[in-house]
Amino acid sequence: MASARRAALTKRTKREPLNPERIARAALAFIDANGLEALSVRNLGAVLGVEGMALYKHYPSKEAILDAVAEQLVLELVVPAPTSGGWRRRAFGVAQDYRALARRHPNAFPLLGMRRFTTPRALALVDRVVFALMAEGLSPQQAVETYRAVANWTNGCLLNERATDRVVAAGEELSAERVPRELTALALSFQYLGHAHADELFHLGLEALLDGLERRFEASRRR
Repeated sequence: MASARRAALTKRTKREPLNPERIARAALAFIDANGLEALSVRNLGAVLGVEGMALYKHYPSKEAILDAVAEQLVLELVVPAPTSGGWRRRAFGVAQDYRALARRHPNAFPLLGMRRFTTPRALALVDRVVFALMAEGLSPQQAVETYRAVANWTNGCLLNERATDRVVAAGEELSAERVPRELTALALSFQYLGHAHADELFHLGLEALLDGLERRFEASRRR
């Protein structure tokens, strides 16, 4: 059945001209379906109905294709409009949208944490985020500090959630039976490390981070 679907996809995509945008979209779809590790130039070429070498006419390497996939993900992100919550609310909104993106593309989103934004459209997103924070009264340095701090926290949480998802899927999530008796603190707290508390922990850490930034920025204004 899988081979029949691949054959149908190949037949359909052969009618479309090969271009960088199409290759990037196909690579993202392939990663969504098969995982990041399964992507190769040869496999991607097969999906597109061409020899893998044909892709090098549009991208110099697999790494360049992965940069283009990261850009495809970036294009799905939205910078929140101004609200009464000021820079905090907009920073929180960016983190929420980023997390939603990770849940739509669990196999591909690690690219955003592993690769620098170097393409023009990816850099344009960073520009929009920093501009939005500056428009709420932050200095250029404070806007970048907020962007980087929130992005780093969110990336860490999402990678941890991804690892937890794999543990749950494998039927190996922590339980009273799985915690060794000598680990007394863990025996009392293991349930808070699981998937059920992911949302609560994400929001708790993000709010604490924003609290710390707010105190730091207010102190700098009083100097």
